[in-house]
Formats: sequence, C-alpha cells, structure tokens
Amino acid sequence: MKLKTIALVAALTGVSVLAQAQSGTLSFADIGSASVDGGNIGTATVFNIGDLLSTGSSTGAFTGLPSQSFGSISFNVTSPTSLSFDNLTFGTFASTSIELLSQGSGTTDIYVLGNYTGGAYDPSTSGVASFHITFNQTPAGTGSISDSAGLSIPPEPVPEPATMALAALGGASLLLFRRRK
Repeated sequence: MKLKTIALVAALTGVSVLAQAQSGTLSFADIGSASVDGGNIGTATVFNIGDLLSTGSSTGAFTGLPSQSFGSISFNVTSPTSLSFDNLTFGTFASTSIELLSQGSGTTDIYVLGNYTGGAYDPSTSGVASFHITFNQTPAGTGSISDSAGLSIPPEPVPEPATMALAALGGASLLLFRRRK
C-alpha cells in the first residue's frame, strides 16, 4: 500500500522516478576539406564538413570516449532537420532546428538544436543536445575554409525550492488523507 501512495505522490507532484540523462560536452575537428555552396561562407546555405572527427576533449557523459570518425557531413541551414551524424559507439545526433548566429566576412557561426541518442559507449545518455559549429574562411569570401565544432548535452534543470516545497506539501496532504481513512 505504501508503494501505491508513493506512486500517487510522484504522479501528482510531477516528480519523475526515471533516470536523468547525464550532461556532457564533446569537441570535434574537421580532418577533411570543408566547403560551401558558392565558395563563400558569408553567403552560403549548404555547408559541407569534410571529415568530422570527435577529439579527446570531452566532459561528463563523453569522458573517455575514444576519437570517433563520422565521415563527410552536408547540411542546409534553411532545412532544420538536415544535419545528422552517427556511429555505433557514439550514437546519433539529429537536428530539429538550425540557426545562423552570425554570417559575415570570414566567419560563420551556426547553432543546431537536436536530439542525441547514446550508442554503445553509453546507451543511457539521451536527450536534447546542441551542436555549435564555426566556419572560417581566409581570405574572406575566396580563401580556404576550415571549421570546428562542439556538442553539448545540458544538465537537467534543478527544481526551484518553491516547487520542491509544493511537492512536499502535496505528499504530506496525501499521507494525512490516507491516515484519516
């Protein structure tokens, strides 16, 4: 009977008893040749990562993940779901929105929001993630193009003290109601 009461308290207060995803960051390098449509990153809409490689620079859920190769990746900033990459060890990242933070002379900054599903390295880590990539071109508009990127899984939000107090009050009320019966 206590289990039913606990389940009811959790349901009424919105407290989740499921495991929370671990946060973390992972850096990437392009070991291939980056390119864009039209040759100018200041006016491009289609971006090509030559050969995406995760580096040893990582935190949290990705700590200890060996370098992973994802091959060539192409995406269109006007198509919110056009960026995805995966492999068996890392898992999968698939975009849900793509935003040009800045696009100008010599540098283009792109922020991608999406979903990450953990692979063989850590299948328990999944959730909303962001991928931030910067393209550089020297000289601007005509020169060679390079890029660097990072993936981030944000930490789960911590409930506000008022939310926790309300949850405790709801639980106490249910226990008192149960006792009266």
